[in-house]
Amino acid sequence: MSDYIIGGWTQDLKNPPNPLFSYTMYGMITNLTWLTSGSPTTEPPPSWCWSPKEHHAPSCKNGKVLWTYGGGGAGPKNMPATSKDVNQIISAANINGWQGVDFDDESQMNVKNIISTMQDLGQGKSTSYTLLAGWDYNNPDKSSEGKIINDNVAALAKANVCDRFNLMCYAAAMWDMPTIKANVPSAVDRTIKLVGDCKKVVLALTPAGLNSENLDFFLQQVTSKHLGGLFIWDYTDLSNSDLNTITSSLDIK
Repeated sequence: MSDYIIGGWTQDLKNPPNPLFSYTMYGMITNLTWLTSGSPTTEPPPSWCWSPKEHHAPSCKNGKVLWTYGGGGAGPKNMPATSKDVNQIISAANINGWQGVDFDDESQMNVKNIISTMQDLGQGKSTSYTLLAGWDYNNPDKSSEGKIINDNVAALAKANVCDRFNLMCYAAAMWDMPTIKANVPSAVDRTIKLVGDCKKVVLALTPAGLNSENLDFFLQQVTSKHLGGLFIWDYTDLSNSDLNTITSSLDIK
């Protein structure tokens, strides 16, 4: 068995989990009040939106299937804000075959209540905290946003309720190599120091703009620093050749 895991995110429930994945995350649940996909300012959400409260998790024989709370454009801020919000997440995580929740914090979430949610999800439920790990995160002394993210990671680590910390080291496409070299190694090192367990740290990339150079750099970070593994945003867009490179480098079969 490999020392590493791979997994990924998709926004389409019709996409089946890759059988090689340990974790597949479906989302993004961006209307945090109603717990649905779609715009957080639309109430009630339109009929095309989906919710883990109402939709069954796609079946997966090998790995775990989670839904993602948050993501780009999620709102409102400071969620989950109340005990009702917390209980809504817990309820949605314990029905319809979902095996856990990934918290993708791009909307200044309430980390105290995230911790409470993770604590009360129930035995066997998987948890992760996904964060933007770029310049702000690496410069908390110069960025108030970066300081908040650092404080959140530290608080979650201290509470010992989070299984994985997923580092989003990309934007709409892969960063250019100077930006990658300036930010990825330091973000990884920073997170390992905050979390205290390299295996809880997972590096994440996107197929957009992925090439042999930046993929090799990410894989070297995973293997040289003994991270938990590598996750892929929009994994259905990943080429077979890049997937083969990832699985062979991380000895995943």
